[in-house]
Amino acid sequence: MAEAPPHNPLSALRIDRSAAPLKRRRRLRWLIPAALLLAVLVLLGVSFSRRAPTVRVVEVREPLPGEQQTELSAAGYVDSRRRSVIAPQVAGRLVDVAVEEGEPVKEGQVIARLDDRDARVALARAEAEVRAAEARLAAARAQAANARRTTERTRNLAKQGVIPRAELLDVETAGSATSEELNAASAQLGVARRAREAARLMLSHTVVRAPFTGTVARKLADEGAVLAPAALEGTNLGGIIELVDLDALEVEAEVSEEQLSRIRAGQPALIFLDAFADQAFPARVGTVRPAIDRSKATATVMVRFQEVPKGALPDMGAKVSFLRSELPPDALDPKATPPRVPATAVVDGEGGPAVWVVKDGKLERQPVRVGPRVGEEVALEQGPPAGTQVVAAPDARRLREGRRVKVEAGSG
Repeated sequence: MAEAPPHNPLSALRIDRSAAPLKRRRRLRWLIPAALLLAVLVLLGVSFSRRAPTVRVVEVREPLPGEQQTELSAAGYVDSRRRSVIAPQVAGRLVDVAVEEGEPVKEGQVIARLDDRDARVALARAEAEVRAAEARLAAARAQAANARRTTERTRNLAKQGVIPRAELLDVETAGSATSEELNAASAQLGVARRAREAARLMLSHTVVRAPFTGTVARKLADEGAVLAPAALEGTNLGGIIELVDLDALEVEAEVSEEQLSRIRAGQPALIFLDAFADQAFPARVGTVRPAIDRSKATATVMVRFQEVPKGALPDMGAKVSFLRSELPPDALDPKATPPRVPATAVVDGEGGPAVWVVKDGKLERQPVRVGPRVGEEVALEQGPPAGTQVVAAPDARRLREGRRVKVEAGSG
């Protein structure tokens, strides 16, 4: 039996090389995903830090004239106190329209002419009837004069006893009949003359004239149209033009019936026309239409311009500010009232009060000098001009000079 080799104590300290690759592979299996996860987290952190924050913005605005004195506001439309569809008084075919849209006309000026041939024929017939009636009257007068002479001679003869009393009665009866014929001829002449006047009037109606001084707003018919002597709003049955007096413009504003008690005749007001957004026009309350619209529960208030603005036209959209008191002389001067922003837009810092302006998608801090507070707003005696977008409620932790931001949808 062979003898066992002697035990070497250093053999226990020898490394087993066959197990090392397996452990390394297990460590690498965990290290690679962890490294990838760490890289993703780092990229997300960098991306989050660079992402543009979303901010709500408002515009620096110019206060409306009379804003502080406004009792209530209402919307409406411009209209004219004198506005008519001009139609002929007789039916006929239109042969001439003497005006065009936008053309000013004077009272009595010829606007259009109708075919007058029938009217002229009727006038000629009426004039002939007058001449015939005049001839009949002349003949009746001659007969009446002759009857008076005959009656006078017969009476003298009857007094002398030359002729019997019965013959005198016959002559007197004939004379009375002649007088009645004279009266009838005179009446017929009067009728003929009235008929002639009517024919002349019908002929004059073929010439359509302007009833007042104004401007042609619309041309409703052209030559050749056969017109009826009527016109209804929205449906032209006989209108030739629509005539508007532009010197009598006013605004018809709709005021809810619960606010109607705050309106009084002669009350000062301001009119803002949609077509002239940067201007305010002094006005006064005229009258309140004495009727309520049931469907809308509103009343129509007539507000008259103190001076009708040049370029104002009927049916323009308008807003009316009804004032508590008269405006000061400089109230309509845009330079007299500084622009305003919400008080929350102004921040205090080391450099004093400022606002964060959004320009080309980036933030810019602009110093301001703040004036008096008006409600929820403050006046900017110095700072960005009206129309500039500023952050409405800036968060100092998220905002810095030059940082790119996104504007919240619907703000501004």
